[in-house]
Amino acid sequence: MRNSALTAFVLVAIVIFSMDFSYASGRRSRTKDRNLKVGARVSLYNPPGTSITTMLFEVTAKYRVSDRFAAEFSAGWTQYNEEGRTTTLIPLQINGEFHPFGKGVFDPFVGGGVGAYLKKWGDEQSATVGVQALGGFEFRPTTGFSMSLSVKYILSDITDPRSGGFSFGGGVQGNWETSF
Repeated sequence: MRNSALTAFVLVAIVIFSMDFSYASGRRSRTKDRNLKVGARVSLYNPPGTSITTMLFEVTAKYRVSDRFAAEFSAGWTQYNEEGRTTTLIPLQINGEFHPFGKGVFDPFVGGGVGAYLKKWGDEQSATVGVQALGGFEFRPTTGFSMSLSVKYILSDITDPRSGGFSFGGGVQGNWETSF
């Protein structure tokens, strides 16, 4: 199960990062509009089946393929108590984002994606494939730096509808930005 989940995750990553949505509008994006940003995010995460909210720490890499579309990879870590056992969750997610107003100082977005979720509790561990939906906005006061606020619904196992949980948080992006 673990190998098939990771294989599917890698294949989806290759497809998303090789897409160029700028051709759909009949023009090629300007080089300066296509960039890679690296950043960090902290969210409040409500794990499924518990009433405890915990912190979810993530590092992100976002590739803006055009004014309106972006692809993001994130790797996270959280730890919480589930049924008296310490549980560690490591989500690896790939998301596509639609920015309806293009690039601006205030930039709302919606999107979704797939993820591999590595979970360890006690002596047991599992790897599952899940999906997520997200929405939020970015605030870009200057070029090369942005702050974001987002809400995510995470279904960490597509075979178990009870595995869903919300995260709400924000972060800073722009530690490194380059044009392609």
